[in-house]
Amino acid sequence: MPLSHALRAVVVLPTYDEAGNIAAMLQRLLDSPVAPDVLVVDDSSPDGTGEIVRRVAAGLPAGRVRLLTRTVKDGLGAAYRAGFAEVLRTGEHDAVVQMDADGSHPVEVLPRMLDELAAGADLVLGARYVPGGALDDAWPWYRKALSRGANTYARVLLRAPVADLTGGYKAWRAPLLRSLDLDALTAAGYAFQIQTTLAALQRGARVREVPILFTERTAGTSKMSGAIITEAMGAVWRMRRHGPTGRDARR
Repeated sequence: MPLSHALRAVVVLPTYDEAGNIAAMLQRLLDSPVAPDVLVVDDSSPDGTGEIVRRVAAGLPAGRVRLLTRTVKDGLGAAYRAGFAEVLRTGEHDAVVQMDADGSHPVEVLPRMLDELAAGADLVLGARYVPGGALDDAWPWYRKALSRGANTYARVLLRAPVADLTGGYKAWRAPLLRSLDLDALTAAGYAFQIQTTLAALQRGARVREVPILFTERTAGTSKMSGAIITEAMGAVWRMRRHGPTGRDARR
């Protein structure tokens, strides 16, 4: 039996207006040989994303797919914090996976990521910038340059010993995730990905990277914006000065 099958995993999927992607994404996860449970954290999407999740869940055994509906839309970090709190509260899972709901993260790599956890890693990153990893050719050159440049900026400034610090495809051992002060990791947008990986590294976590091909979203439009990029750049400077929380401990 593969090592990954020894772990009970749950995938946390934050969503906002992902009606065009969510049903197919759930099916891909349910068909995975590692059979993860799924928690969808939906920020009251007006396009009916939550209703689709409810319909899928109704046809499955209890707990396989669950929906956590939030009444506010206040960023990716807040959605993940809410999802993590929910899955850690139940204590039913050995591994907690975070990934995008738009189809850009390859579900077929999930068994290998969980194998690495089962073999002794505390955190496994689905990495674009390691040998074998890549960005889809469908991405225009300027988006590739922006993505790689942002990752290099954060990694070098924070002296992080990982190749892909800004990626959002991660598999955590539940005890490591529980040990982090998630309430203090308050970045609203994609800087939350940097904060959590940096916090894990500072706790001495055993971090491994598995190559992935990061593809264009299947449907809908990207949530990335200039405001999110600006927030992330500022957050990296604060983390350099004050650690993962970005706050001066003397205050």
